[in-house]
Amino acid sequence: MRIKSFFIFILFFIIAVFSYQIFSPLIGQKISSNILFYSIGKLIGLIGFLFLSILIVSGDTARFFDRFFGMDKIIKFQRKFALLTTIFVIAHPLFFILSDRSYLNYFIPDFAVLPLALGVVAFYIYLAVIASSVLYKKISHQMWQYIHILTYILFFFSLYHALKTGSDTSNPLIKSMLGILLIGIITGGIYRAYYKIRHIRFKCYVKEIKWETYNVFTLKLEPNKKMLFKPGQFCFLRLNKDKLYARHPFTISSSPDENTLNFTMKITGRFTKIASQLKKGEEVIVDGPFGIFTMKNNENLVFIAGGVGITPFMSMIKNQLNSNKYQNTALLYCAKTKKDIIFKDELNKIKVDWFKKIYILSKEKSSDKEYKHGRISEEIIKKCAKDVKNSLFYICGPEPMKNNTIKILKDMGVKKENIKIESFFW
Repeated sequence: MRIKSFFIFILFFIIAVFSYQIFSPLIGQKISSNILFYSIGKLIGLIGFLFLSILIVSGDTARFFDRFFGMDKIIKFQRKFALLTTIFVIAHPLFFILSDRSYLNYFIPDFAVLPLALGVVAFYIYLAVIASSVLYKKISHQMWQYIHILTYILFFFSLYHALKTGSDTSNPLIKSMLGILLIGIITGGIYRAYYKIRHIRFKCYVKEIKWETYNVFTLKLEPNKKMLFKPGQFCFLRLNKDKLYARHPFTISSSPDENTLNFTMKITGRFTKIASQLKKGEEVIVDGPFGIFTMKNNENLVFIAGGVGITPFMSMIKNQLNSNKYQNTALLYCAKTKKDIIFKDELNKIKVDWFKKIYILSKEKSSDKEYKHGRISEEIIKKCAKDVKNSLFYICGPEPMKNNTIKILKDMGVKKENIKIESFFW
């Protein structure tokens, strides 16, 4: 929250500087509507360039900052911020059109005036990049890489346009801020290239498809070198077949010391359907690991899972079993019926005093004491958690279940920082 507040403060500070530099010369003067619209257009252009730079840098460094914020939050930020940036990018030429009632110069590039022409070209490149982001499922991975290179061309065209056509960019303060943005772009580009080069040799091949339930399977991959990850993290998976261009996030269900990299999936669409039909030896493109939904040091852990949301917890539990470094762990696993319980055989084999579990079935009743009928409740949580107020609660599952559980925990007096949530953000 402090970082978010600091980021917003810096943004407003820079915008305030831009506003002062553009409008201060107009104070005390009689201002026509043409001058007002032109000045607003300049300000919007600078803000749009600032936002564009932040978008590019945040995309290039997302893998680095994942360890601090989580990839889900970074991607959500980028989606919202891209919409805001688009508004400013489109408004920039519109205010200039309002100022002089001319539009050809702002939409048809005249290369006799190179700085203005490159600004127009940058405008169209931005629209193309945004369109490709919306249609990412229809664009191949290779094509997406080429489109990403366009973002750098977009940045440098925009920077040249600003420096050569913007009278206010000669101001030392604004020039310094543009210089900082340039350094950020170069740094982010270098980091992205370094990550790609380091990761390009990492290959994963199908070893086995194991069916867990009638509609859930585990894709077991054999990597050509060990992936270092923390239990609870996820990867992006991509298949180079059947025009399945989009990457899809899946949580790792194996523990770090296993030889295979496992992803447990529920068949919900075309990607998972085709993934369930992969043959031994076929390649799966894996990018990761990502995420901060990982175990923290605490004496008592309570895992609350719904459906396929059991996957991060299975990785955590197996890691504790294999490492002999355990914490008191309670698992509350919500499913519709017994046949919907994923990893049931593996979970039932765990006979250690630090682990206990309760299955909560919404559509089936059972006389077994390990099964409860209904939904997550305060009573069930109290039955499992040794010390509710001092336990760490991890929640992964469908949105209604998560929201209901969070409300129950808050009503029970659990602090916000003791509730960890895995977001299904894709």
